[in-house]
Amino acid sequence: MTPSDIPQVLHRAYQQVTQRDPGTLDRDADIRALGVDSVQLLEMIVIAETELGLRVPDAALGGVETVGDLYDMLGEALPQPLPQAQGQAQVQAQVPVPVEARGAR
Repeated sequence: MTPSDIPQVLHRAYQQVTQRDPGTLDRDADIRALGVDSVQLLEMIVIAETELGLRVPDAALGGVETVGDLYDMLGEALPQPLPQAQGQAQVQAQVPVPVEARGAR
């Protein structure tokens, strides 16, 4: 999943939790003004975590007041791709060195 998937996932989560169609979820919209209480917000986050395949740190949950805050929190929790060179170095570092080769170093 990518950050561009977050708005659609949140739209579905809102509909599932509230049984209402939010229309467009504007970034500036206050979560409470949308009729979402704290339990429903947690339910939405769990749905989004499941669909996006991520885990939001508990410490990040308290700062969500707007839809934009929710987008940003989920975006920050998405796994970040490794740069190509780093990914190759990590794979090489994990290859075991045969015992015979260790003495030759």
